[in-house]
Amino acid sequence: MDWYTQQEVADMLGISKATVYHWGKQKKIIKIPDPYRTIRETRYQRAEVDAIARELKTQPKGLPPSKVAKKLGVSVQKIYKLIQEGTIKASEVPVGDERKTYVISAVELEQAEKLLTPSRDDRPTRSEFYDSRNGVALFQKFYSSKISEARITRNEQNDWGFLIQSNQKWIPYEEGVKVYQLVPSYPIHADPVEFKGYVTFEIPSDIIWFYSFMDYLYQVWGMENIRLRVLQDGSIKLLVRAGEKRLTSNQAFSISDILPFLMDGEIIKDDELFILRSSYRKTTVELPKKMLKQVIDAAEKEGISMSLWLEHLIEKNINKED
Repeated sequence: MDWYTQQEVADMLGISKATVYHWGKQKKIIKIPDPYRTIRETRYQRAEVDAIARELKTQPKGLPPSKVAKKLGVSVQKIYKLIQEGTIKASEVPVGDERKTYVISAVELEQAEKLLTPSRDDRPTRSEFYDSRNGVALFQKFYSSKISEARITRNEQNDWGFLIQSNQKWIPYEEGVKVYQLVPSYPIHADPVEFKGYVTFEIPSDIIWFYSFMDYLYQVWGMENIRLRVLQDGSIKLLVRAGEKRLTSNQAFSISDILPFLMDGEIIKDDELFILRSSYRKTTVELPKKMLKQVIDAAEKEGISMSLWLEHLIEKNINKED
């Protein structure tokens, strides 16, 4: 064969399938044309991929972002984001003409582990994005005969209100309802899905499809299955419960749009299903009653959940063996 599949390229170069996809779009890796779509998988020229792989072997030692992400249980996009921010130091490695990848040393990997471990239980609270008094949520869409689109936001004093899209004017919630007769464009409640962990995104709020994504999540998943926090840089930390729901026909975003902002977990599109999988997998541990009481007490003392306390204990012992 004179070609590799997308997964084979990812495995050979130590990058994610998403990175292979983006390199193909940017023509950094040449895809084999298939105008009639007779082949199910995208194919890439074997000779070129082999040349890139040989070049990588001469570069500094360490782990590529994809393997670091797998080891730490987060998405490769999160690792790239931390590298670009300078939070994780990595050696930039050229790969062919105008291509580059990164290598993370064992020392930097250890620092990354310390950085990421405490943040896993740092989830937004409902009060951060949901106003229970008025039953509204951040970025929820409203409208009236006077205003075609307004979004629920908070001002600098943390008051709830509306941002009118046409003129970017902010008005208090009571004024929007009483003076402008603003009403919700859709209901935001749904039954909670069975808890199997969260999938995490960090998305710039000014990206063109952000509101469409939020409309979809509120309408289809419901605010019961979402957690949301506005970060200091204005971007949005968004946690969605792992599960599966149908995509709608009128959404203005695609899976490829949101994929670069996936920080933790996995996204799968299966026909018209939008499937989210957490990086965590549920397991059962049986303990003697006396030991269970000791674990519960130890977790409470540290102010964390029993599951997280056990996770930290296991990680410490695994690291000792390494």
